[in-house]
Amino acid sequence: MTLSLLLTWALLTLSLFNTILLLWLGIVVWFNAERRSWGIAVTAGGFILGSLFFISHSALLLSESLSFTRSNTLWLAVGMTPVVVLPFVWYVVLLWYSGYWTGSGGQLRQRHRKWVWLTTVVLVFGFVCLILLGIPHVPVLMRLTPRIWPWLETIKAPVLGIPLVAIGYPLYVLLCVALSLDALRRPGVTERVMGDVARRRARPWLVTASLLLFAVGVLVATVLVWTITHTRVGGYYVIYGETLAVIGRFDLLISLLVAAVTVLLGQAMTAYELFTGKALPRQGLTRQWKRAILLAAGYGMLIGGALAWGLRPIYAVLLTAWLMTAFFALLSWRSYVEWEHAMRQLRPFVASQHLYDVLLTAPDARKNSSGPFHALCSTVLDTALAHLIPAGPSAAFVVPQSYPADRPCPPISSLLEQSPETAGLITAIDPAAYDGALWAIPLWGDRGLTGMLLVGPRRGAGLYTQEEIEIARATGERIIDTAAGSALSQRLMQLQRERMATTQILDQRTRRVLHDEVLPLIHTAMLSLSAGKPTDVAFEQLSDAHQEISNLLRDLPAATTPDIVRLGLMPALRKMVNAEFAPAFDSVAWQIEDGVEAQAARLSPLAAETLYYATRELVRNAAKYGRPKQGAAEFRLTISAKAGADRLRLIIQDNGVGLGDVSEGGQGLALHSTLMAIAGGSLSVESAPGQMTRAELVMPLGNRVAG
Repeated sequence: MTLSLLLTWALLTLSLFNTILLLWLGIVVWFNAERRSWGIAVTAGGFILGSLFFISHSALLLSESLSFTRSNTLWLAVGMTPVVVLPFVWYVVLLWYSGYWTGSGGQLRQRHRKWVWLTTVVLVFGFVCLILLGIPHVPVLMRLTPRIWPWLETIKAPVLGIPLVAIGYPLYVLLCVALSLDALRRPGVTERVMGDVARRRARPWLVTASLLLFAVGVLVATVLVWTITHTRVGGYYVIYGETLAVIGRFDLLISLLVAAVTVLLGQAMTAYELFTGKALPRQGLTRQWKRAILLAAGYGMLIGGALAWGLRPIYAVLLTAWLMTAFFALLSWRSYVEWEHAMRQLRPFVASQHLYDVLLTAPDARKNSSGPFHALCSTVLDTALAHLIPAGPSAAFVVPQSYPADRPCPPISSLLEQSPETAGLITAIDPAAYDGALWAIPLWGDRGLTGMLLVGPRRGAGLYTQEEIEIARATGERIIDTAAGSALSQRLMQLQRERMATTQILDQRTRRVLHDEVLPLIHTAMLSLSAGKPTDVAFEQLSDAHQEISNLLRDLPAATTPDIVRLGLMPALRKMVNAEFAPAFDSVAWQIEDGVEAQAARLSPLAAETLYYATRELVRNAAKYGRPKQGAAEFRLTISAKAGADRLRLIIQDNGVGLGDVSEGGQGLALHSTLMAIAGGSLSVESAPGQMTRAELVMPLGNRVAG
C-alpha cells in the first residue's frame, strides 16, 4: 500500500491507539463488572470486536497493495463484519443500560419492542447481503445454487451506479443511532444507587458518541460507494494513485472519529461506572483510564512512526521495550506520589487523639472529634455541607457535628425507620428534609447502627467516588466510636470519684451512727434492764436502735445477683419493688406481655444485672422524689415489659411531680445510662413537670438460653 509518509504515520497512530483503548475498555468492563451478566458480555464483546477490527486495519495499512478481485472479495466482506454488527451492538447495549430488560423498564420496552425485532432482522439481512456481495460469479456455484443467484444479482444491482447494500447501510446506522438516542432520552427507572445522577451526567457523552457513530456510518458508506464507482476495472477493483490517497483521507477521518468515540465512552465509563454496575465511580479507575490514553497515544505515535518510516523490525521491538519500561517507571513514580498524597489526607484520622489528656483535662471529651470530621469534609470529600449524627446507644455520649460548624443538625428518626439494616454503602435522601443533604451514609459498629453521615453536593458538582465514601464511612465510624469511648471513660472516671467520695461519706456516717447513736441506745437499754427499770423504756430504746440500723442497711446497695440467677429477671424485679419501694406508692401496676420472661432468659448475666440495677435506680428516684403534694391524685407506678425478636424493653412510668431537674438523683441516672450503653443497651428519660416521668430501658437480647 503506497500512501504519503505523514498520512501513513497518522493512520497507523490512530489505528494502534484505537486497538489499545478498545481492548483495554473491553477487558476492564468484563473484569470490573459488579455482576457479569449478558449485557456486560455484549458490551465487553463489542469493545473487543472493535479492537480486532483495528488490528486487521493496521495489518491492511502495512500491506503491499490493495487490489481486490472477485475471488477474494469475500474476505473483504468478512472483514467488514464489525462495521455491520457494531451499530446494532451499540443499540442493544444502550437498551440494556437504560433498563429495557429489567422490571423497571416497562414503558421503554413498550416503545422499543418492535424496533428491536426490526433492527435484528435488518442486521441478519444486511450480514447475509454482505457475505453474498463477496461471492464470486463461479459457474459451479451458479449451477449448485440456482435459486440464490437471482437474489444475489438483486442485491448487487446498482441504483444510479450505487449497490443497494451501500444505500441501505447508512439508513441502518441512522436507525440504530436514532433508537439509541431515544433510549437515552427516556430511560427506564434505574435500580442502581446514584444511577439517575450518573445517567444524567453521562448523557451528553453518550449522545455525542452516538452522533459521531452515525457520522462514521455515513463516511463508511460514502467511501464504499466512492471506491466501487471509481476503482472498478472490468471484473476487478483496483486501488492505486490518487484513488488510494482519497481513500486514505477518508480512512483518517473515520479513524479519528472512532478515536473520539472511544475516548468519550471511556470517559463516561470510568467517571460514572456506566456499564460495570458499581454504585459509585472509583477514583483509581479514572486514573488508570488517563494512563491508558497516554500509553495508547505514545505507543501509537512511536511504533506508527517506526512502521511508516520502514525501519527494521528490531527497531520497533526496541522502541516498544523502551516505551514499556519508561511507562512502568512513570507508573511506579505516580503510584508513590499518590500514596504520599493519600497519607497526607489520612493523617488527621490516624493520628493520636490524645485521649489520655482528654480524660484528665478536657471538660467534655465528646467535643474532641471536630478536627478529624472537618478534615474529612474539607480535604477528602470536598463537600459543601455535612452532618455527623450518632444513633442508638452512642447518641447519649456523642455530640452531633456539622460542617460548616454553625449549621444545625436535622433529625434522622424517619431515616432510621427505613430499615437501615438493608442500606448499602450510600442512600439518596430528600435534601428538603435534611438541610440540603443529598446522600446518607450509614455507620455501623459491633452492636449495629451507630449513626448517619449526611453529605450534601460536592464542590464543582462532581460525584463522590467509592474510595472517598468508604473513607468517609470508616472515619465517621471511628469518630463516633472514639467519642463514645472517651465520653464513657470520662464519665466512669468521674462517677468513680463520686462513688469513692460517697462510699467514704457513707462509711463515716455508718461509723458515726453506730458509735454515736446506736451503741449509746443499746448501752442505755442494757443499763435500764440491769437497774430494774420498766421494760417498756428499754424496749423503746432498742426499737430506736433497730430503726437506725434499718435506715443504714436501706442506704447500702443490696446483693441481688443471686435472686436474678435463682428467680429470673422479671420475678427478681417484682420482689425488689414489693420489698423495698411498694409502700412509697399508692399502687403498682405490672404490664408484662406473654413470653417476656422466656425472652429475658436470653440475656447474658451482665446484661440482666445491668438492667436490674438501672430499673431499681429509676424506681428509687420515683419513690424518693416523685410523690405529688398533699391532696393530689393517687401516686401510681406502672412497669411495662415488651420483648421483640432482638431486644427487651422495660418502661417505668409514674404520675408524680416529674423531674424538673435531672440532677435530682442525676448521678445514679448518669451511671446507669453509661452502664447500659456499655452492655449494648440504652436508657432514655422524658418528664413533664407536675404530670409524669417516663423512662425506657432497651437491652438487646443475646443467644443465651436458660438451662
